[in-house]
Amino acid sequence: MKTLSAALALALLPAATMATQVTDNFESGTNPNQWGWTNNDGGAYIIEMAGGSPGAWLDSGTPYYSDHPNLTSIPPDGTDLRTALASGTLHAASFSFRQYASGCFPTYTSRSTFSLELIDLHSDPGGAVIEAHTTTGAPSIGGLHFSVWTHANFAIPSDSTDPVPDGWELNAPPELNYTWQDLMQNIDGIRFFVINPDDFTFDACWRLGADNVTVTYGSSFTPSGAKTR
Repeated sequence: MKTLSAALALALLPAATMATQVTDNFESGTNPNQWGWTNNDGGAYIIEMAGGSPGAWLDSGTPYYSDHPNLTSIPPDGTDLRTALASGTLHAASFSFRQYASGCFPTYTSRSTFSLELIDLHSDPGGAVIEAHTTTGAPSIGGLHFSVWTHANFAIPSDSTDPVPDGWELNAPPELNYTWQDLMQNIDGIRFFVINPDDFTFDACWRLGADNVTVTYGSSFTPSGAKTR
């Protein structure tokens, strides 16, 4: 009986999908995934080449006015982050954060928590923005002035079959009968809130920093190297 060589037999096995990390650390001085500190007027950023965690970082500049300050990316087609969001296999997202004295007013000091939001901009024929965000997270502000870099990490249960997983809130037009799995297949953007979007706030003045923005996708059991920018 003829047998396959060991090398050929291994080559014919189904390829395992490796977990992949897309990391923006801004060390190249570029921002290909178009992260920005956003508010109702759009997004803005300044890449600072020193003082991050470590090295380069993304500065909101000052004054940055927002009632719910957030770091957002709607990545262009062809970018690594666009590939990750479209994969349907998101597992985690994280970023490093620092709050600076802004030197402008008004300031906001009420307690809150970080929150992660996933955004679908195209599935509603009426043009509504569909989103899901976490309802629990690490403390962000309120007596905790982040004069040093801290790290916020979120698990994303992309394989959940629940209409909405525990710890998340999904907002979509009811007539769409839209579920968590629908969102996992149609993500256009991702956002890290410094103040939970469910909090009642006011337009305050900030200066914020971000670094090491990382999204993990693919197989959850096999690690791989990171793609960094």
